[in-house]
Amino acid sequence: MPPAPPFSSHGDFVAALHRCATLAHLKQLHAHAVVTGRAAAQTTTFHLLRFASLRLSCLPYARRLFDATPSPNVFLYSAMLSAYAAASSHSQEHARDSLALFLRMLRRGRPAPNQFVYPLVLRAACAIGVQLVRSIHCHACKDGFYGHDVIRTSLLDGYSRYGMMGDARKLFDGLTERNVVSWTALVSGYARAGKVGDAIVLFERMPQRDVPAWNAIIAGCTQNGLFVEAVGIFRRMVDEGFRPNGTTVSCLLSACGHLGMLKIGKVIHGYAWRSCVGFGSSVLNGLIDMYGKCGNLMEAKWIFDAFSDRGLTTWNSLINCLALHGCSESAIAVFNSMRNEGVQPDEVTFVGLLNACTHGGFVDEGLRYFELMCDEHGIEPEIEHYGCVVDLLCRAGRFQDAMNFINDMKVQPDEVIWGSLLNACRIHRHLELAEHAIRKLLDLNPSNANYVVMLANLYSEGGFWEEVRKVRKLMKEDVTGKKLPGCSWIEVDRKTHRFYSGDDGHPESEDIYDTLDKLATTMEMQATFA
Repeated sequence: MPPAPPFSSHGDFVAALHRCATLAHLKQLHAHAVVTGRAAAQTTTFHLLRFASLRLSCLPYARRLFDATPSPNVFLYSAMLSAYAAASSHSQEHARDSLALFLRMLRRGRPAPNQFVYPLVLRAACAIGVQLVRSIHCHACKDGFYGHDVIRTSLLDGYSRYGMMGDARKLFDGLTERNVVSWTALVSGYARAGKVGDAIVLFERMPQRDVPAWNAIIAGCTQNGLFVEAVGIFRRMVDEGFRPNGTTVSCLLSACGHLGMLKIGKVIHGYAWRSCVGFGSSVLNGLIDMYGKCGNLMEAKWIFDAFSDRGLTTWNSLINCLALHGCSESAIAVFNSMRNEGVQPDEVTFVGLLNACTHGGFVDEGLRYFELMCDEHGIEPEIEHYGCVVDLLCRAGRFQDAMNFINDMKVQPDEVIWGSLLNACRIHRHLELAEHAIRKLLDLNPSNANYVVMLANLYSEGGFWEEVRKVRKLMKEDVTGKKLPGCSWIEVDRKTHRFYSGDDGHPESEDIYDTLDKLATTMEMQATFA
C-alpha cells in the first residue's frame, strides 16, 4: 500500500510507486498525483505507465494513461511501445496495437522516432510477418537510423525468425561491433531454419557467451532432434561455470524425455529445486512431459496435482503422457476434469485424446470426440487428427469405414494416413488393402525403399512369389532410397556412446563385437541346456 500523501519530492513518489502491490494501490497514487498537479509532468506519467504495464501487466490502464497525455514525448511513446513489444510474443493483437501506435507517431510527425523506437516496433512486426519487418527496415533507412547497430541487430533477429538467413547474415557481417546479442540472434536463426550444423559452428566461434547464448544452441539442438548433443552442451555449460535458468531446464527436460534418460532428468529436476531457477509453467510442464515420456506416470501426476495454476499446456502434457502409455481411461478422465474446470481444449488436446481412444480400443468414443472437436469446439481437423481416426478404425478391423473416412477427408491423405492404414493391414493380414496403401505411399514418395521392402515382405508372407520377384526387380532398377540403420545408445561415465546396426566406426568396435560374439555363444549354450 502506498504511503499517505504528500510526497516532498519526485524521488518519494517513485519510491511509493514501487511499493504498490495492486492496481488499486496504483490508482490511489495516480489520483493523488492528479489532485496535487504532479500528473501534469510527463515524467510522472512515464513512471506510472511503465509500472502499470511491466510490473502489473495491465496494458489497458497503461494505454489510458498514455491517451490522457495531450502531447506525449518520445519517452512516453517508447514506454508504451515497449509494453506492447513485451506482450506481442504472446498476442498478435498487442503487436497490431504497437504498429498502429507507431503509424500514429509517423502521421503526427512529432515526436519523431529515434533509434530506440525502431527495435521496439520491429519486435511487434516480427510477430505478424516478414513483410512488415521489411517495411520497418525501409522506414529506418529513410529516417537515417540504419547505421545504428541496435537497429541492425533487431533486423537480423527479425529476418532470421523467418528463415531469411541470407539477409540476416549480411546484416551480421555489416555490424561494426558484434555483441553477444547479435551472435545469439544468428545462432537461433540458423537453428530455427534447420541448419543446426551452421548454428553449432557459429556458436563455437563466439568470442564470449552468456546464458541466453547457451540456451539458444541447446534449444536449437533439441528442436532439431539432436537430443544427445543438447545434453552434452549442457554439461559443457555447467563445467564452464554458467548457471542454467528456467529456459535451460525446460530444453534439457525435453531432451531427456525424448531419450528416456530418467536418471539425468531427475538430476536436472533436483538442480532446479536446489538452485531456485524458478518453477514457472514451462519448467513444470517440462517435468510432467519428461517423467511421462520416461514412464514414471506417478511422478508426472504428482507434479500435475501440485501445480495450482494449470494452463492448457499443462493439461495437454498429462493427457498425452497417459495416452502414450496406454492409460486410456485415465487420459479421458483428465480431459473431463479439464472441461469441468472451464479450460477449453485445443487441437493438441484432441490428438492426445484420440490417441488414448486408439490405444484403449474405444472406437465409438474416439469418433464421438472427433465430432465434438469439429462441431462443438470449431477446431478444423489437421492431418494428425485424421491419422488418429484412421488408426483407430483400422486397429478395430473396420477397414471399409477407414477407407470411407479417408475418401471424405477435407485434405489430401499423406504418408501418415496411408502409413496408419498399412500398419493395421499388416497386423490383420489384409493383403489387398495393404497393397493399395503401399502403392499410395510410393506415389507420394517413390524414392523410399522401405515401402518397396514392405511390399515385397507382404507378398512373401502371402505366398505370391511371382509378385515378390517383380518387386525385387523394381528395387534393383528404380529405387534409390536407402534404409537407415537402427541406432541405440548407452551412457557410461557421463559420455554417450551411439551404436548403429552394422557399424564398425566406433574406436573400440573390435572389442565390442568380440564381446557380442561371446554373449551370443553363452546365450546359445544356455538355450541348449535349459
